[in-house]
Parts: sequence; structure tokens; C-alpha cells
Amino acid sequence: MPDCFAYDQKDALFYDQNIRDRLPKKLVDAHCHVNLPSHVGPLDPADIAGDWALQCGVELPAERAKSILRTLFPDARTNCLALPLPLEQANMAANNSYLAELFTRLGEPALMAVKPQWSPEQVEHDLLAGRFNGFKPYLSFARSIAPAQLRISDYLPETQLAIANRHSKVVLLHLPRPERLADDDNIRDLRMIVERYPDLRLVLAHLGRSFNVDFLREGLVKLGDAASRLYFDTAAVLNPEVYALAFEKLRPDQILFGTDMPFMLWHGRRRWTERTYINLCREDFPWNRHLEPELETDYTLFIYEQVKVILDVTGQAGTDRDRLRTAVFSGNAEKVYRFSTERSGPDASR
Repeated sequence: MPDCFAYDQKDALFYDQNIRDRLPKKLVDAHCHVNLPSHVGPLDPADIAGDWALQCGVELPAERAKSILRTLFPDARTNCLALPLPLEQANMAANNSYLAELFTRLGEPALMAVKPQWSPEQVEHDLLAGRFNGFKPYLSFARSIAPAQLRISDYLPETQLAIANRHSKVVLLHLPRPERLADDDNIRDLRMIVERYPDLRLVLAHLGRSFNVDFLREGLVKLGDAASRLYFDTAAVLNPEVYALAFEKLRPDQILFGTDMPFMLWHGRRRWTERTYINLCREDFPWNRHLEPELETDYTLFIYEQVKVILDVTGQAGTDRDRLRTAVFSGNAEKVYRFSTERSGPDASR
């Protein structure tokens, strides 16, 4: 299924009025799933029906991703961290090979998909041969265990953590379990990782899946000092309360901008309850209940809503706001993933 990206005049107006003059001149999307259609393979209809994000499109070649970023942010130099598909039935070997060539061909860093059953020897060889910046494990690769019962070690074994630690790489982690960052088992596992493997850099995707502020608030309290040794990306997070708390409690260098393309390329916004959220969307996806049909034509892109929230919250930092925005939108990703956007390449500069 191709991505759903479409850009209209209302999007361009929203960008001009809310983003253009406040966005730094360099932007790194630190959470972008890149692949070719041939990597996707036949998808299980049950998997698609059970995951609203997959219904939004899963295919995103690297050149398409870069083109979308240029359209979204025409005044910024843009790069992306390329991630593999979060699909157990995808051709991971082919997807990893494709990602490995992106740095050479387009100047883009990438993370390698790892499955828990892969041999440590092969994982280490592929990591180094592909010049990957780290690992991207997925919950779906541990299909024999109910999602609510998953532990991090079920899809990210310690043998792989040891490899990442030995080579000072990054692990970008999507947390399991319904309570997300606030889950006690997740807290124990995260504490173990940062204490036992101090030389890897652990990034929690989606601010620890804290789409609602209670998960982030409770999780940071439970983590205590261990929170200072973690990094967080903003992929698919829109809640202003979450961002306000994140920028209050975390260091400026701990937060990395990310979009979660191709899953978040639709027009819409979110509504929140205490611990859940509802997507409000213009596009006619199977999951869309069209709760605000009279307002849908005025929706802008979800990514634009996300960027506006980040700019609004960081705008409260006073004289430090420009430095903070530069860190969040590019500098932190460059430091954590240890790559430079200054690298020359056929599409690395504008």
C-alpha cells in the first residue's frame, strides 16, 4: 500500500502562518520508515485490520521520503534517519540491504532491523558490514507472545544489547505493554539496560509511547535517575501536555524530532481522554469514523500540527528558544546517532 501523502493550498497556508518563520534551517526526521514495495510482501489482512497505522500505507522509498520532506519544509535542509518496516512478514534481509546503501547513495543514516532469533554472529557482521547506526527491534517479531505480556527481552535479547554496547551503537525501542513508559516491568527492563550496557544509546520511540501525559509523568517518576540516561523521539506525538512535561523534565539534548512516516502523512488531529486518544482524520481510512465531518476540509497535515505544537512549547524557552529548537529538530539526532548532515552526496544538500 503506497503512502497517502497529498499537499494542498491549505497546507501551504498553514506552513506560512505557523511554521516557516520559526523552524530552524536544518531538520532531521529521526523516525522515518523507508522501504521498497518489494520488501513489503503479502500482508496478513488480520494484521492490517488490527493496526490503524498500517491502513495508512506502508510503502516509502527513500527518494519519496526525501521528496516529501522537501515539500513539507521547503525552507530547511532536510535529512532522515531511515528505519526498517515494523512488519514480521516483510522481507527484512532485503529491507536491511536497501537501508545499508542509503548512506553511500543519499547520505542518510539508517538503523538495522533485528529479529530475536537471529544469531549474534550474523547480527554483528551485518551491523558492521552495513555501517548501520544501530538497531531497530520490533514487538511484532515476537509473535508467539501476547502483546500485553511482552517483555523487552522477548524481542530484544541481551546478546543484541551486548553487540550494540560493544560498538557504541543506538537502540531505538518501541515499548511494549498497555501501560507503556509507566509499566513496572518496562521500568525494570529499562533500568537494567542503562546500567548493564552503558556504552549504547537507548532512544525510546514516541516519547516512550506517551501519547497521553499520564504515561510520561508516571514513567519519569518511576525511572528516577535512569531517565537522564535515555533519549526520546517525538514520532506521532501531538499532545501539547506531553511536550510541555517533556521539555520541563528532560534535558534539551534528550528530545529528537521524528515524524513516523509513512504512517502519519494524513490530514487531521487528535482528541485525548485520560489514557487514550482518538484520531480525527480527513482521509477515508477504514478506521476513520469521521467524527467531525464539517471540519475535515480545514484539517492540515498531522505532521504540521505536530511541528506547530513543538514550536509553540519551545517558544516558551525565552532567549534559549532558538538553541532549543535547533537541538530538537537536528542537533540531537546528529549527536545521538553520530552522523553529520554536512556529508556531501547527490541529494544531501539544498
